[in-house]
Amino acid sequence: MPVPRLSNEGDDPLSIFMKPPPYETDEERTDRLRREAEEKRVSDQIDEYIKAERAAMKKKRSDIKLLLLGQSESGKSTTLKNFQLTFAPKAWREERTSWRAVIQFNLVRSVNTILDVLSKEMLSALGGGSTAHLNIAQSSSRPPSGSWSMDALDANLDGNFSSDDEQELRLAPLRSVECDLKTFLGAGSTEVTASTSDISQMVATPFDIDYRGSAPPSASLTRRRTNEFAVRSHAAWKRSLGMHTGSSKTRPSSPKAGLDLDGATEVIAGCKDDIKMLWHDPLIQELLKRRGVKLGDSAAYYFHHVDRIANRKYEPSDDDVLRARLRTLGVQEHKLVFEHSADAGSTWCIYDVGGSRTSRAAWLPFFDDAHAILFLAPINCFDEQLAEDPRVNRLQDSMILWKSIVSSKLLTGCSIVLFLNKYDLLVKKLQSGVQARDFVTNYGDRENDAAVFAKYMRGKFKTLLKDLSPKPRPFYGFLTSVIDQQNTGLTLSYLRDGILREHLKKAEIV
Repeated sequence: MPVPRLSNEGDDPLSIFMKPPPYETDEERTDRLRREAEEKRVSDQIDEYIKAERAAMKKKRSDIKLLLLGQSESGKSTTLKNFQLTFAPKAWREERTSWRAVIQFNLVRSVNTILDVLSKEMLSALGGGSTAHLNIAQSSSRPPSGSWSMDALDANLDGNFSSDDEQELRLAPLRSVECDLKTFLGAGSTEVTASTSDISQMVATPFDIDYRGSAPPSASLTRRRTNEFAVRSHAAWKRSLGMHTGSSKTRPSSPKAGLDLDGATEVIAGCKDDIKMLWHDPLIQELLKRRGVKLGDSAAYYFHHVDRIANRKYEPSDDDVLRARLRTLGVQEHKLVFEHSADAGSTWCIYDVGGSRTSRAAWLPFFDDAHAILFLAPINCFDEQLAEDPRVNRLQDSMILWKSIVSSKLLTGCSIVLFLNKYDLLVKKLQSGVQARDFVTNYGDRENDAAVFAKYMRGKFKTLLKDLSPKPRPFYGFLTSVIDQQNTGLTLSYLRDGILREHLKKAEIV
């Protein structure tokens, strides 16, 4: 058979190749068309995959990666909530109800802490005698006086408490409610203390050697050693805690503890009057002050709003959630999708880290491609020590961390912003008579005033950045109280604009 010849020298060879055979049978034609259709389907699928990959890579390059760094209880998680409230209010409203169990846990834990202190005081009054009738947290009665007067307590130390139902202090069920909520919320409900921390597992900074003088372990090894975990997805964190969004009427029971959250709400509501009586008793306040008991930063707020919180129809407000305390474990990722303004649809990946010295080695893997760091240093804690290591002053610890961050060559390309946080608590502390110079020796004879002290500390942090940064970088420092959502929202808007400008400059867009 003669070889077919090109009819025209300008014919496309590919078109000639794709032409059907000249003597193709009907069966061969059907088979050929089927093969071509399948090949086209596969080709189109590959094209769509490549297109999607390119779009994902482009989007990934445009996302801002922001790290929230600082010691434990510095306000990192509260700042994350403010990001949500300010830039993604719709998603925030959908999540807000899920914080009810955390808020209830914070309130109940504070009540039980007070009862524990009261029991110790009663034991001390007996000279260390038997505690058989002294654990008020295990009792459902109170003195007939209607007040936690020590005279009344002394008069009833034999255990013969009033049986009048109207005078009973029905706080005993709160002990089991706290245990159930703690199980329900998981490890984040347990605070780090010196007694629960292994000093051999601590590192002062993510770049530092640990306390035994060896090289810092890998992030995965650190998580195994500290019994903490890194959750890479904010949604996964919610699921791991068994927390649900939506109306409390449709919220299912806890899959972890078999706890009916509405049942816990019922118990707390039944104890409302007795909780109020306990908190408002001046003798209780004097006892807490005399024993130096430190409740959570938000305890007074929750007690003040107990009528609303200890209610069967309670739904958390924005302020309630901003003050809710649940310890961050490992490193948690949150994808913030902006819902309004010119940024609508853009995404920031915000990483909230566990701040205790048992968690800091896990930060390091997240530094590699970070665009910005928001560092939170609680300015009110100049007279406090780390919970996990009472040998270390908290303000000094913040400065050690700050020095390690600003001096790191790995973070040279990062924008760094400082929040000198908890300014509101600093004001209260100094007004109560605490003298800053007694704890910050270099403060000298400066006025014992919050604004003066804050200015002094801001200068210290600024000097460290200027002296230690591998290359010149601007200093951005703000005095903040991140529970103040209005002012914090304005600050975050300014912060967003600054980070975006720096990001665009580095991308050579502007």
